[in-house]
Amino acid sequence: MIGGLLLVVAVVVGCHPRQVADAPSKHRALASADGPAVVPPGVVLASPTDLVAGLRAPQHVLALSSGGLYGAYSAGVLDGWSRTGTRPEFDVVTGSSTGALIAPFAFLGSEYDAQAMKLYTGVRAEDIFRVRAWVTIPFRDALATSAPLRKLIQSQVDQQLMERVAAEHRKGRRLYVGTTDLRTKRAVIWDMGAIASRPCPEGCTLFRDVLLASASVPGVFPPVPFEIEVDGRRETELHVDGAITAPLFMPPGVFAAAAVQNGPAFNPNPLPGAPNFYAIVAGKLYPDVGSVRRRILPVLAATTSALLYAQCRAELANMYWQSRLSGMRYHMIALRQDADIATDNAVKFDQEVMTKLYMEGQADGQAGPRWMFVPPVLSPCDGNYARGGLRLPTMPDIQARAP
Repeated sequence: MIGGLLLVVAVVVGCHPRQVADAPSKHRALASADGPAVVPPGVVLASPTDLVAGLRAPQHVLALSSGGLYGAYSAGVLDGWSRTGTRPEFDVVTGSSTGALIAPFAFLGSEYDAQAMKLYTGVRAEDIFRVRAWVTIPFRDALATSAPLRKLIQSQVDQQLMERVAAEHRKGRRLYVGTTDLRTKRAVIWDMGAIASRPCPEGCTLFRDVLLASASVPGVFPPVPFEIEVDGRRETELHVDGAITAPLFMPPGVFAAAAVQNGPAFNPNPLPGAPNFYAIVAGKLYPDVGSVRRRILPVLAATTSALLYAQCRAELANMYWQSRLSGMRYHMIALRQDADIATDNAVKFDQEVMTKLYMEGQADGQAGPRWMFVPPVLSPCDGNYARGGLRLPTMPDIQARAP
């Protein structure tokens, strides 16, 4: 129901004549005026506004994707991975949307697995959002209020967690979260360790607001306002779901740091002992196959779903090539395509479904984890065949192997 309403809004907005409130302006690249909060001993900064300033040599980096309730799968993978005894301490963790909510727990290590499990298997829809009165929705910025989600984040992100994140930041580890700025329509990356290093209530409030913004599905949740100061002038930015511009991400500077670590003659075919890139996809790589009614809303829903999945696969391919060029070993895991998950949208927070997703992830994590070593768009049978007519044989699936 919510997905259908969002599509109607998108169509109406797209067909309506644009009302220009501000004169077109050039995009401004903005950086923190405060510089890095902490610089580890022995680190030389190339620039005070460098996104990865102070980052220690990355050996293990993790990207957590968007995916709504499918974040339960990602949390389960981390738990299962911990149970194998092979889960490393990550030098960098990034997250968008539901991945942003998991990211602080993944960053702080296995001791927070139980808290992540409780978050993803113990919540109900009413713990996430509350739908507004239907008669008011045409005059509001979202279908629901995110007050329950704000309260939930506040209960999870306490003073102790903030202090732990700040302590790890001082060691040169980095935690990044992505949001989308509605004015620029671009991604914004937040250094959560630097924010955690600020005193409360300023640091605590900003940390929680960034997590809320990254998980605020546009149209469902209202945008989160940020009062910023640009060159001495105060402005208000509105931020929404980081998945809109980046379903998962890793700052390019992290790959550059790994390349420097490998030396000037690094091997593009990474050897054992090389730095590792890990991506955990909250959900499947492809939408489920199913018939579509020839009506506007079902057609728009199907095409929107296809677009979102394709965007995620494109980012996985992008990070694959960056990993290879920097000499890193690429690892990616996603929910198996034949998993039977009975849900029709990613914002239908059903405890039974989320528990099943968590168990699927936990099993995949304990089984190795079950990594793929190439992105789906490079795997055989994911697009290597072209149609030359209407008579089509079924081709066998081929398992991708490690490079």
